[in-house]
Parts: sequence; structure tokens; C-alpha cells
Amino acid sequence: MIRKILFTVTLQVAFSFLMHAQYFTLKFAGGYAWPGIQNNEQIMGPKIDPFSPEKDGLLPMTNISDTLPLYEPVHGSYGNGGNFTFGFGYMINPYIGVEMGVSVLKSQTFRSSQTRGLTQRVIEGPPPVYQALGYYFMQANISTHALGLSLMPSIIIQAAKPGWKVYPYGRLGISLPVFGELEHKISIDVDTIVLDLIKNEPYFLGKHVDVTLKTEGTVSIGVNGALGIAYRPLPCLMISAEMNGQYLVTRAKSSRVTQWDTDGKDRIADRGVYRTEFNFVDKLDKNSNNADYNPNYDKNKPKDDLRPTGPFSNIGFNVGVTILLSKEILAKKKKGEQKK
Repeated sequence: MIRKILFTVTLQVAFSFLMHAQYFTLKFAGGYAWPGIQNNEQIMGPKIDPFSPEKDGLLPMTNISDTLPLYEPVHGSYGNGGNFTFGFGYMINPYIGVEMGVSVLKSQTFRSSQTRGLTQRVIEGPPPVYQALGYYFMQANISTHALGLSLMPSIIIQAAKPGWKVYPYGRLGISLPVFGELEHKISIDVDTIVLDLIKNEPYFLGKHVDVTLKTEGTVSIGVNGALGIAYRPLPCLMISAEMNGQYLVTRAKSSRVTQWDTDGKDRIADRGVYRTEFNFVDKLDKNSNNADYNPNYDKNKPKDDLRPTGPFSNIGFNVGVTILLSKEILAKKKKGEQKK
């Protein structure tokens, strides 16, 4: 009996919503966003370490100088940048609606540099102790940016009575990245005085090296929301301006070195699969294809490494235009044109 009553009430509520259904919406918006309020997340970058050049990976990006000395982590968010959003929605009644948004983001470019000195190990450690040999030989410059596409299903609440032209609204939803890629560009210059010492080392290979590393993401989820003001100059048109925010941390799936040019020559094949492709996992053990944990690792397979994350949280603004579609709205538009 209770189930029957609940079923009847549910049908009545749904029928009521459908009877008061308003319109479909097509939204086009664009804007810019900055990192979140705290801005304390670290940007990830390729590992560049002359002390252990045979070990690759992604680490927090850092400005390093052995001459100053300096060690400065780079903070920010890949959510910092311009974005464009397309949304298709449906207003159930004048106050509540749903929307499926598709957002495209291109982040700002983050940069760091490293000036490293030639050293020798004098104590094994841990930790090992290094002694400077008196001159500096390596200058590395790194840049990274992100390009991503996310689905953003949302609930929309409007504080608008029928006939109002200006009214506030709010949106709350989730962020579901479906495509994303980080691109890292690295430029390494080596002093000719030490080239003979490292000529057989596949990390540098020459006086000047240009590297490109691309990282793909895996399943991640975040939340987003907005508060805005809408203006309806016409029955079928709405202009909106909003402040919005997002909390999202993406998880990396894999990385691949796509360029390794040494003194103008393509030398990527010299690195082999293990030092060209990287598979990210949540733990490393004796079964992982990682030389630090498995002495029987396979050089002909991608290296297993711990999964890094990328911050995409932000706070920003969007300005948009929304087309409102329904038989009633189109009839009002046609009637208005006839009066003119």
C-alpha cells in the first residue's frame, strides 16, 4: 500500500513538473579563471637531476640554483587560464533546471629553471654527500601547460518570477574530465668542459637537448558551482554574467617522451622503451616494472611509477549567451515581431 502511494505521489510530482515545463536552453559562454584562494598546490614537472640521471619521473616543479643557492617550488593550478563552455539544458519549471555542460580549458604556461653544478659523491649515505668541483655545467629550462575537456552536469536554480527580465541564479554540479593532456617542454644546455664525462650518458647525450614529454589523465571527479545574474532582453534570449569556482585534482594515467633531440639530431631511440614510456600506478612492489623495486625489470616495457596528480581548481568568471527554445517562447517572439 505504501509503495502504491509513493508511486502515485511520484507520478503526480513528475506530471506537475512536466505540465509547468518551461524551455530548453542552448548556452555559449567564455571566460577566464585563476587558481583557488590558497594557491598552494604544486605543479608537476619532469625530473632533472644530474646526480642520478638514469632515473626519470614526474616531480613537483622547482626553481633550483646551486650558485645562489635557491630551491623554490612552483605553485599554481592548471585551471588557471581561458575557457569556453557549451551547455544544453532544460528548465523543469521557472525555478529549477538541469544542464549538461562541455567545457574546454587551455591553461596558462608555467615555467621553471635549474642551474646545477658538477659534483662528486664523497659519502655514500643515506643521504649521500656531494662535494662541488668548482664549476657549473647544466642549465635546464622547463615549461608546462594543460589542455582539457570536461563534462559538467549541473542543477540550476533561478530566483525568477515569470516575466522578470533581470534575476539571480545559481549552479551546482560535478566536473568529469574526459580528455586532457599536459605537455612539458625541456631545454638542457651542458658546458663543453664536461661533455667527455657524460658523452655515454643517455640523459644528456650532447651540448644541447630539446625534450617534449606528454602526460595523459585517467578517471577523476570534482565539483563546480557558480552565482550569476541573468538578463532577458527578448523572450528567446538570455545574457548572463557569473562568478564560478571548481575543485578538481586530476590523476595521471601515463606519460611518453615524444621528442628527444640532441644537438639537432633525433636520439629518442637511444633511450629505449623503459626510459621513453611511463605507466602510472598507485603502488610499487617487487612485481612492478621499476628498477628500484624489481631487479628483474624489463627494459623493453614501460616503466611503472607512482601516479602523480595535477591541480585544476580555480575561481573565475564567465559571460554567456543562452538561446531559449519552446513553442510558447517562439510564439511570443513571433507575436512581438507582428506587432512591430
